[in-house]
Amino acid sequence: MALRSLSRLRLLSRRFGCLRHSPLVSYRVVSAPLPSAHPFSTFVDDEAERKSKIEQERKESEDKRKVRRAYALGGCLMVMWFSTHAILLYKRRNEFRLLNDKIPPIEWEDFKREYVEKGLVKTVVFQPHFEVGNVYLHSPQEQAMKKKIVDLLHAAPDKFSRPPDVRFILEASAKDAKKLFDEAILKAKVDKAEFELDEFPSYRELSFILASSIFAVAAVSLVK
Repeated sequence: MALRSLSRLRLLSRRFGCLRHSPLVSYRVVSAPLPSAHPFSTFVDDEAERKSKIEQERKESEDKRKVRRAYALGGCLMVMWFSTHAILLYKRRNEFRLLNDKIPPIEWEDFKREYVEKGLVKTVVFQPHFEVGNVYLHSPQEQAMKKKIVDLLHAAPDKFSRPPDVRFILEASAKDAKKLFDEAILKAKVDKAEFELDEFPSYRELSFILASSIFAVAAVSLVK
């Protein structure tokens, strides 16, 4: 293609006589670079890149906010869980100290000899956390009250809420305390008494702890 163009130029020069006495001139065809892209196209590309960067930063900020929210909820749950435990345990310790002043606990051997072997025990509520048992005895007043309620309502309540009659100390686990009490009842050959556990936290206390924790988490989750 280049040679054909060069031949045409030489032919034209000879016809017009412009190059009759001049030396032959060599021509070189150089390919020119393509024009650059339109400025509007460059602007569109820059705008798309800027929007993509803003969207990425927004997603990263949203992820960080979700992580902070999860940490806040977890921290609130842990604080409420342990704080309610501490409050209820403090309340129990105060009640334990007050009851120790009013009804000092006796030794386990003395309790067996003076109450179990004589068949006076009705119910024992053992607290493993404090290693103390609260004892409720058969009392004439309670029997008279039961008889009056039976006569009026034709039904007898299983238990009356009142302070314990006797308390004893027994350094043992709940399982060992139950075993020792059953053995003492069998050895004394008396009517079987009830043995109950008052562990910490109790079902009522655990319900309070769970309800308080759930309420606190719900309150924190509503905060934006």
